[in-house]
Amino acid sequence: MNLITQLKEDGTAKGLCRPWRMKLQQGMSVEDLAALYIKGIDFCISEDYPTLDFLRDHFKGSCEPYGVFVDDEVKLSNAPDVVLNGDCKALLEYDGFAVSRIFARHNSQGAVNVSDNAYVTIDAFDNSNLVIAVAGSNAQVIVNLYGNAQVEVIGSGVEVHTHNKTHY
Repeated sequence: MNLITQLKEDGTAKGLCRPWRMKLQQGMSVEDLAALYIKGIDFCISEDYPTLDFLRDHFKGSCEPYGVFVDDEVKLSNAPDVVLNGDCKALLEYDGFAVSRIFARHNSQGAVNVSDNAYVTIDAFDNSNLVIAVAGSNAQVIVNLYGNAQVEVIGSGVEVHTHNKTHY
């Protein structure tokens, strides 16, 4: 069975609606699939779709240039969208007028440094653990914690919301 067919079948089993299944077209590139994954990240996280094992088997080694990481060591500056899956270790830095969304899942760990006028939103799930350091008074970070995710904050300008549920 090919990748797109498997994604459609797995999505259908998890309740993926017809309009989103229709977005999965034969011949899509990894870049297209990563963009679709990020666009539909709320469903993907809440339904564990695709599973971590599926991501490892089919996307590890090819999805990283598009902001989706699986069990990787990650070092990025001003990346617009970042999804950390599995056992990632990350150093993410944002400055200037950068705007970003970070999604930390599973057992990912990371340090996020934010300065200048950067604006970063972080959704942390499962057992992820992040250290967020903010320099300056204009940088802003909003963190949403789900499941057993933990965050340590250094500096000001960070708003942390703890949700008593495992996903959105």
